[in-house]
Amino acid sequence: MALQLIKLHAHPHETAVTKIGSVVADGAFFLDFSRPLKRIRWLGVQNPWFGFTVLLLAPVVHQSEQIGGYVIGAHRSDPYFADLQALWKANYPSKRTPPTAVADNLKIVADFATQFPEDSR
Repeated sequence: MALQLIKLHAHPHETAVTKIGSVVADGAFFLDFSRPLKRIRWLGVQNPWFGFTVLLLAPVVHQSEQIGGYVIGAHRSDPYFADLQALWKANYPSKRTPPTAVADNLKIVADFATQFPEDSR
């Protein structure tokens, strides 16, 4: 399924992201504007410097993490491809507010695999 950006009432200042159409209860992932967006470009070969952008690697953070470690891929054909670039341009760099509750690492891994099956391989 394609990447989707969602605003959650419980987290009005963050942008939730998923690839399954909905977020996991108590396991949402948000765009992590404290880390840079990476671009993969194409000019005959894949490279990070020259050509047009074909893939974005967007950092995400679990709602119960202070510092995220996951990234998700967004292809040029994804509906939110241009929106991701605009969001990073407007919000990077910014600090993340500390989470109210901390989840164990296994829950975070399971939530990531559930919401981003293509990216968790």
